[in-house]
Amino acid sequence: MLRSFGLAFSLLLFAACSPSADISEVREVVGDAPVVLLSTSSCGYCRKLRNDLAGWGVDYVDIDVESKREGRRAYDLVNGRGVPILLIGDSVLHGYSPERSRDLLVAANLVSDSSSP
Repeated sequence: MLRSFGLAFSLLLFAACSPSADISEVREVVGDAPVVLLSTSSCGYCRKLRNDLAGWGVDYVDIDVESKREGRRAYDLVNGRGVPILLIGDSVLHGYSPERSRDLLVAANLVSDSSSP
């Protein structure tokens, strides 16, 4: 039972990052900023992620997928199913996952591993 849970959890984490997106095409749309947030103004989880990023001292570009044409295009390219969507380098993270977001930021050397979460 525990093994099944571990496998399911691992698959969930893997599924949170979208390998099917053509990141070069996405980057043509959103630019080359290391961190890009695809969001909406009314999304509570987007607000939480903005606060997390600010708390970690991360500079990022925030693109609204409802009001910005490039935001909607990027959303479509990453097979958006909701917001927030966080682009960190070549990684695409769907949904609000502060732990996974932080792990990707640490791996990209954008935040220190020793910083508090």
